[in-house]
Parts: sequence; C-alpha cells; structure tokens
Amino acid sequence: MKVTLINPPSPYLTNDAAYPPMGLLYLAASLIIQGHEVKVVDLTGGIDWKKEIMKQHADLFGITCVTPNFSIVSEIAEVLNNTIVIGGPHPTFLPEETLEKVSCNTIVIGEGEVAIQELTRDLERGCLESIYRGGMVPVEAIPKPARHLVDLHRYRPGGEDATTIYTSRGCSYNCNFCSKITGRIYREFPISRVVEEIEEVISMGFRKIVFGDDNIIIDPMRVRRLLRAIKPLNIEFRLNQDARCVREDLIALAASSGCTEISYGIEHGSQKILDLMNKHTTVEANKDVILATKKHGLTAKAYFIVNFPGEDDETVNETLKFAAEVMPDRWLLSSFAPLPGCDVFRNPEKYGITWLSKNWEDYYLVGKGGGFKPCFTTKTLSVEKQIYLHDMMYRGLKEILG
Repeated sequence: MKVTLINPPSPYLTNDAAYPPMGLLYLAASLIIQGHEVKVVDLTGGIDWKKEIMKQHADLFGITCVTPNFSIVSEIAEVLNNTIVIGGPHPTFLPEETLEKVSCNTIVIGEGEVAIQELTRDLERGCLESIYRGGMVPVEAIPKPARHLVDLHRYRPGGEDATTIYTSRGCSYNCNFCSKITGRIYREFPISRVVEEIEEVISMGFRKIVFGDDNIIIDPMRVRRLLRAIKPLNIEFRLNQDARCVREDLIALAASSGCTEISYGIEHGSQKILDLMNKHTTVEANKDVILATKKHGLTAKAYFIVNFPGEDDETVNETLKFAAEVMPDRWLLSSFAPLPGCDVFRNPEKYGITWLSKNWEDYYLVGKGGGFKPCFTTKTLSVEKQIYLHDMMYRGLKEILG
C-alpha cells in the first residue's frame, strides 16, 4: 500500500520549518515495518502548499493536526482523493468535531504507532472503522523514526545545523495549561537506543543535537546515566526541562558531557500564577536553576507565559523583576491559550472563563514577531487587557534582556 503522511504549514509561526516532523517519522517507521511504501510530504517552509498537495497520490493519506492548523488541515483534506486519516492533538481531544467538519474517513486518538498498523490492516480488509484509539504506546513498540524520508539538514532548530532526538514519552506532571497527547505516564527509551540514534545522525553529518523531550530530567538518575553514555560521542546538545528535578551537580555533568544550553519552563515570576498553573515549583527554585546553569557556562533559556487566568499588572511586574534578577541568556514569551485537552479548556468555569473563541486559528501561543490573538476572556482579562499585559511583559523583557 502507498501511504503519504502530510505535515501541514503553520503560517502563524515565524519559521514553521525549524523542526523536522518527528511524529510523522515515527509513524512512517511503523508502516515501513509492515511493508508499506511510505512518503512524508512536509508543506512547511513557505512553499506553495496548495500546488504541492495537488501532486500527491496515495492509497492512504495521513495528516497531523494541531489545533491552530484545523482550518488548513480541512482544506488539505478537501482536495485529496482516497482514504484520509487525521491524527495528532486536535482529533485526540475533539474527535467528534474532527469527524464532523473534516472530509476524512477515520481519525487516530492518542499516539499512533500501533493504531496506524491496525488501521492499515483494516483498510486492506475493507473494514475501516471511524476511530482508532492509540492510547499511550509502550516504548518497545515505538520504532526508531524513519529519518531518511526527509532532508534533515533543511531544518535548523535554534538557527543551527542540528537535529532532534527524543529519549522519552509522556510527562508525569499535571500543569493546568498543558495539553499533551503523550499522557502522564513517563516512558523512557533504553539508553542504548538513544546512543544508536545519536550515532545514526552523526553518520548523517550532525554534531549538534536537540533533545526534544519536554522534561528530560524527570528521572535524574537515568539522565545521569544518559549523560555519561553520550559524553564519549563528542557532540553538542541542548536540553529542555523545568526546575523541579534539576540539581547543580546534574548541570555540571551536562556541561562536561557536551551540553551547551538548557531551556527551562519557568512560566512565571509570580508564585501566585505558578500555583494557579499547578506548576509545583517555586520562584526561588526557578532562580536557582537559571543562576546555576549560567555559573557552569551554559546558555540558560527561559520560557515565559503571560495571560494565564489570574494575571494582572502586579504579576507581570513580578516576572519582570525575576528576569532582572537572574538575567537568562535567551527567552521566549508565549500568551496562554486554553488548548483542547488542558484543564482550563476542560473546566473553564473553574478559571472564570466567560468566552472562548470558536475560531481555532486563534489558538496559538506565540506567532510572528511575538504576536498572538486573545482566544478567551475572564471578568478581569478582557481582550484589551490581555493585549495590554502581553505588551507590558514583552516590552519589559526586551528592555531587560534584549
């Protein structure tokens, strides 16, 4: 069977081709194991996607869909022939709407590596179901991604000739702003497999790695073993984490193993907002990890969120004070959007939500030039107030941090 997997464009992003479509490459590997002929079509990077999509022919088309891409995914599905499956976060959390409003034959809920194999078997037998539930796939059932199906050097995460590797799935934390398809069960790939993947991308010409795990240090002992295992490979790499499990000795080990940057989900400089987010960390702990990271010569990047319900002038000023005290080397500001799947979306009354946009194109966190579209309101966070607070924090961070 000929299968084409499609990564839609994200026109709201400054660079929607910064990272390779890793989710599709994992799915492609599962299909290749079954003996299917698989192609990955990436419509990002400013290409004429409408012209490109008209060239595609396959027995099965798979399209990944995040919430702000829902309209574009619908447009793509309209012009494709043969069987269409939609997967990703949006159909996982809003399956009925996806089936109703997108011209597709079926959807996959959750992780797709096992579900896509069941789906293709049913398609060949002529008994396709409307929904396939992937759930959370055991790590032993997740193949190494089929990196050969795309030109990895086309993507430049962080502006570098680097590529992405994942060492785990899932996150055991339960932040109220987070919408995660991979669930709360933390599953670790064997360290030997991670080393094999690193050696594979080294053979493809990469010496810089971005570990894409949202929280790679959930299990600190395992990460210490991983860092020791990759040190002899003489690569440079970046990590993503928050402050909960990070200790200075681990930062020192990361630095000696080739780490150049750690990005932290700081989120906010106000303890009030961190508590409302159910972040289970403190402003002081966030300060400590930024300062320790800089102390060991690593670049410290801070991710901030503005306009979570409860935000006001005082909490924004607390974040600006935090930034001035620790001076992270790099930063990114997102504006909160209650994405389907997060606790705020599921329980809007608990957060005082008075309006939610019906236009899914508004539901992105950070767009071109740091822009955003307010997609909800509370009694104290009107559209105008959100714009004001976003501008206040953005301009303040830019003035302090550059």
